Amino acid sequence: MLVLIAAYAEAQQLKLGKNPTTIEKSALLDLNSDKQGLLLPRIADYTVAPLSTAPDGMLIYYVPDKLLYIRKNGTWKKLVDETNAISSVNGQTGPVVSLTTSDISESVNLYYTDARARAAFSAGTGINLSGAGVISALNTSNLWNAAQLQGRNIATTAPADQNVLTWDAASNSWIPKATGSNGSVTSVALSLPSSVFSVSGSPVTSTGTLSASFTSQAANTVFAAPNGSAGTPSFRSLVAADIPSGSNNYIQNISTGTQTASFSITGNGLIGSKLGVGLSTTPANTLEVGGTTAASGLSGLRLTGLGAATLQTPLTNTLAVNANGDVVVTSNAAANNWLITGNSNVNASTQFLGTTNDVKMVIKSNNTSFLEFGRRATLGLVQNYPEYTNADESVTFVRSALQFDVPSTVQFYKPKFWTTSDGNFRLKGPAAGTDFFELGASGTNNNGGFEFIIGDDGDEPILFKSYYYVDSSYTEMMRMQSKKVGINMAGVTPAQTLDVRGTMRLTGSTGTPDNILGRNSGSGDIATLGFDATTLGITSGSIKANNTSAVWNANQLQSVAVASTAPTSGQVLTYNGTNWAPAASSLPTVSASRLLGRYATTSGAAQEISLNTSLKLTTGGVLYADSTLAIWNASKLQGTRVSATAPTSGQYLVYDGTAWVPTTVSSGGSNGNGAKWSTNGNSGTSPGSDFLGTTDSKALVVKTNNTEAMRVDASGRVGVNTAAPSSTFHLTGSFAANITSYDNPTAAVTVNLNETHYMIARMSSVNGGTYNVTANLPAASSCPGRVYVFSNTIFDSGYGKVYVVPATGEFIGSLGKNTTMNVDERQSAALQSTGTYWVVIYKGSNQGY
Repeated sequence: MLVLIAAYAEAQQLKLGKNPTTIEKSALLDLNSDKQGLLLPRIADYTVAPLSTAPDGMLIYYVPDKLLYIRKNGTWKKLVDETNAISSVNGQTGPVVSLTTSDISESVNLYYTDARARAAFSAGTGINLSGAGVISALNTSNLWNAAQLQGRNIATTAPADQNVLTWDAASNSWIPKATGSNGSVTSVALSLPSSVFSVSGSPVTSTGTLSASFTSQAANTVFAAPNGSAGTPSFRSLVAADIPSGSNNYIQNISTGTQTASFSITGNGLIGSKLGVGLSTTPANTLEVGGTTAASGLSGLRLTGLGAATLQTPLTNTLAVNANGDVVVTSNAAANNWLITGNSNVNASTQFLGTTNDVKMVIKSNNTSFLEFGRRATLGLVQNYPEYTNADESVTFVRSALQFDVPSTVQFYKPKFWTTSDGNFRLKGPAAGTDFFELGASGTNNNGGFEFIIGDDGDEPILFKSYYYVDSSYTEMMRMQSKKVGINMAGVTPAQTLDVRGTMRLTGSTGTPDNILGRNSGSGDIATLGFDATTLGITSGSIKANNTSAVWNANQLQSVAVASTAPTSGQVLTYNGTNWAPAASSLPTVSASRLLGRYATTSGAAQEISLNTSLKLTTGGVLYADSTLAIWNASKLQGTRVSATAPTSGQYLVYDGTAWVPTTVSSGGSNGNGAKWSTNGNSGTSPGSDFLGTTDSKALVVKTNNTEAMRVDASGRVGVNTAAPSSTFHLTGSFAANITSYDNPTAAVTVNLNETHYMIARMSSVNGGTYNVTANLPAASSCPGRVYVFSNTIFDSGYGKVYVVPATGEFIGSLGKNTTMNVDERQSAALQSTGTYWVVIYKGSNQGY
C-alpha cells in the first residue's frame, strides 16, 4: 500500500498585474500595475446586515462620506481624507502635539484613556455621536438657538408678532420683517415655460392648488444656455465646452498633461473606453493600475481585508496574470490539480496523480525522493542481468524503507521492508503482538545467504502449511522449533533434532555406510544400533556375518536340532526323523544327463531315470521342458486345466470358471470381426447392436499406460480423470476450447460461427485495431445447448466493439426483441442456444483483467 501526498503551493497566493513570477510572500493578493487601480465596493449603509456584524479588518468605500471605512473593534472607523486632513494643532506641526482645554460644560467630556493619548468623547444634550465616531447636531432637540441658516447669519433683532425671516442683502443676514399690508386677490395664476414645465390648477379664484411638473424631454440632454453664447436655457445635448476648466476637484477630459487635483465620485456610471490609475501614459486596457514596485513585486492594486475573509469553495474559473500584467480568466487550478486538503468527485478514468509523458513521477519529503514511478529505462534501472533488461517494464522504485500500520495491540516490531548497508533486502514484522519474524538476504562481500528468523522468547516455531480449498483446512507439513525440525507434527513440538511422524524414504544417497540405525518401538526415536563386531561386520555398506570367527557354532538348521555327534570323513548330515546327525552318504553314482529317482510302482532303491527329447537338463542341474518342440500336448495353461473336449473349427478357448473349454462365440453383429472390435477400424457396424461397452451393470473403463483415463459408470455418467463421476459429465482437471482471436484488426471483421468455434476474442491497444468484429450466430435450432463466449479487451486508448447477430428471424434473450448484442469495450459475454433462441448466460465488465 502506497500513500501519495500532493503538494499544491500555488493556491496559497494570487499575483495580478506585472511581473507575475515575482511574488511578495507576505501578501495574499499582490496587485502590480502602473496603469490600473483597485475598485472597492460602494456601500451606502453599513448598519445593515451582514456589514453590521462584519469582522475586524474589512475595508469598504462609504458613499455618503465619500471616504474609506475600516472595521475595527466591532465598529466602522473613517480613514482620514488627506485633502482635508489636519496639518497642525494650535500651530504645532511636529509628530507630538499638546492638547489642552478650557472649561468644558458637564454635558461634553474630553479625556484620555492611556499613555498613548487615545481621545474618547461622549455626547451631551443635543449632540449625536455615531458608532463610527462622527459627531453631529441632534436637530430634533428643541434647545437649539441657531445663529446661522445654511451658513448665513441671522440678525439678533427680536422679531415682532407675525414677522417673517427675510434675507437682507444690505446687511448680508436674515432679519425679522413684517409681511406686506393686507389686500384682496380675486385670482392667482401661474405661468411657466411650456417647453420645460406643465402647469395645472391655474388660475385659482377662490381655493385651490397651483402645481407644475417637468415635461418629458429627449434622452441624454441637459438644461443649459445655448451652446457658445448667452441666452434662454433649454434642454439640449451636453458639449465639451459645458465642462469648465480649473484647478478644483473635478474630472476633466484632457489629451495632454496630468490632472493633479483630487476628486470623489458617488453613484453609478460608465467610462467610455479605458481607465488608468496611477499612470502617466494612455492606459492599454479597460482598467490599468500603476504603482508597481519592481524590486518587491508589489503592484498598485490592493484588496485590503481579504486576508481575514472566509475562504469559499473554489469556482470553475479564476483570475491570473500574463507576462504583460494583464488579468485573464483561466480554469481554476483546483479543478485540475490534486489539493493537499483532499479531493472529491474524482473521475478515476481521467483524473490521476502522475505524468502524461515519458517522465518519471517522483514523490518527495524534505526535498528527498522517497517514491518514483515510470518505465525501467526512464528511471535509469536497466541492467544487463536477467529480469532487469526490459526497458519498457513498469516499475515502482522505492528509495526508502517501507513500513506498515498495525493495530494498537501490536507493541513492538512494526512491519517493514528495508535494505541494509550491505545491500541485503529484508522483511521484518510482528508476531502475536510481542514476538517478531524476519527473513531476507544476509552476508557480505559475495558471501550471501538467506535467513528465516522467528523469535523473542526463543521457542517460536517456523511453520510450513498447505491449504485445501474444499473444506478450507490447513495442514501442517513441517515445523522448525527449539533447534529441532519436525515433519507431519500436527502442532506438536519436535522431540528430537529431526522428528518425522510418518514414513520416510531415502533415495539417491551416496557414500558407504558404516553404521546401523534402529527405531525405539515405544518412543519412535531413531538411534545408532550397537552390534558385536566379532560376529557381525559392515563391508561395502552391507551387513555380513563374520563367518571366519570361531564363535559361530550352529546347533540348529531351520529350527531342527543338529546332533552333537562328531562327524567322520565323508559323512553327510542326514535327517533321521528327529534331528540332523552325521551319517555315511547313501547316494549312488548316476550316469550323465540322468536323474536319480524311482520309476517302479513299489518302493525300493533309487533308479536312474533317462530324459526324452522334450525334456532337457542344464549343466547347472535345472530340468526344463523344450517348448520349441511340436510334440507338446499341454493339459494346463498357466496352471489352469485345459478341457479334454475336442475343439471344432472357429472355436475359442474360453475360461468357464474352472477350466479352458473350446467354445463357439456368436458374432453379435456384422462388423466382419465376429464380436471383436479391430484396432485398425471396423466396417459394416450396426449402431443398434454393435457397440463398445458392457451389457450388464458394470462400468466401462478406458486406460492408458495401465492408468485409468476415462470411465462410464453403470448409471451412464462419464468421468474423466475420476473413478467416481457425480454428474452426467464429470471432469477432474482442466479442459481446452478453441479460441478465435482478432488482435488489433486493421479492417472490419465478419465471422460466421459454427461447431469449430467456442470463444471469439477481440483485442485493441493504443488506438490500434479500432475496427469492429461481427459474429453471426448459427440457427439456434441447429445446435441446442451450444455455448459461445465473447471477449472485447481494450488496452490504453484502444476502442472498438464486438457485435453478436442471431440468424434471420431469431433473437437473443427471452423477450424476442434483441436482434443484436453489443459487447462494448472491456466487456465479456456468454450465450447458449435453447433450440429456439439464444439466452445470455453472462454479460459484464472485464475491466482490469
